[in-house]
Amino acid sequence: MDTTKLLSLLRTCSGSGSKSLIRAKLIHQKIVIQGLQSNIVLCKSLINLYFSCQNYDSANLVFRTIENPLDLSLWNGLLAAYTKNYMFFEALDLFDRLLQNPFLKPDSFAYPSVLKACGGLGRVGCGKMIHTHLIKTGFGLDIVVSSSLVGMYAKCHKFEYAIKVFDEMSARDMASWNTVISCYYQDGQADKALELFKKMRDSGFEPNSVTLTIVISSCSRLLDLERGKEIHKEYVKDGFVFDSYVSSALVDMYGKCGCLEMAREVFDQTPVKSVVAWNSMIGAYSSKGDSKSCIELFRSMHWKELNPQ
Repeated sequence: MDTTKLLSLLRTCSGSGSKSLIRAKLIHQKIVIQGLQSNIVLCKSLINLYFSCQNYDSANLVFRTIENPLDLSLWNGLLAAYTKNYMFFEALDLFDRLLQNPFLKPDSFAYPSVLKACGGLGRVGCGKMIHTHLIKTGFGLDIVVSSSLVGMYAKCHKFEYAIKVFDEMSARDMASWNTVISCYYQDGQADKALELFKKMRDSGFEPNSVTLTIVISSCSRLLDLERGKEIHKEYVKDGFVFDSYVSSALVDMYGKCGCLEMAREVFDQTPVKSVVAWNSMIGAYSSKGDSKSCIELFRSMHWKELNPQ
């Protein structure tokens, strides 16, 4: 059986069910029998398939049995798969092995994954070492790598470093804007978060649901009802479809600013209500001393099988 046929068979094993895993293992066995266990294309496909089946041990086995893995995209794919599945220790271990490989060097596709692993583990020391290496190699100029650095420092609660990297970026992406706006919000500087939001828009970026959730929460923290209303009105007019996070932030903002009618209007118009939205609405009634409405909402929440928090 040739490589093309084996690849075609692997592609038919889609999904994460036990049947797909059994078929994957049978094809894997055929690959080994035919001596193709070091074929990079087949190995990539096998690794992706095993990850989709959540069979991480088999995915690792495929990589370890490759006689001489000198294809950098194979390493990068495995690094990305580890971080996507929150296997941060494995990602850092694999990156360390890559650094020790005499024939390969990490590229701009490897660093975002390893920085995500550092952020996920709170390993800011490791992240700083990689940052130093990025400056030396010039990869720090890559927009995706720089954005990943910002995200790593933010995850490690080193907001001053995240903001410094952001300020030094020659070009920015949406993820980096959102991360730094969030940094200011988490650091208790809601006014700076709103200031940066304006700067982001002046730079030609339009907010997504992540941005709007943060800036509306900033208005809530500052009790800036007018600014919150402006943002809400503008994006309703523009036809922005609010998700449950933005809707919950709006309910919370109107509730904390004492605007119960608007809070209830947004709440009632939200098709899928999160626990945060229910809690915010109950909290808004509670702050006004309306215990009857609190109890009614609580009962309704319980009836819809949501767990009160």
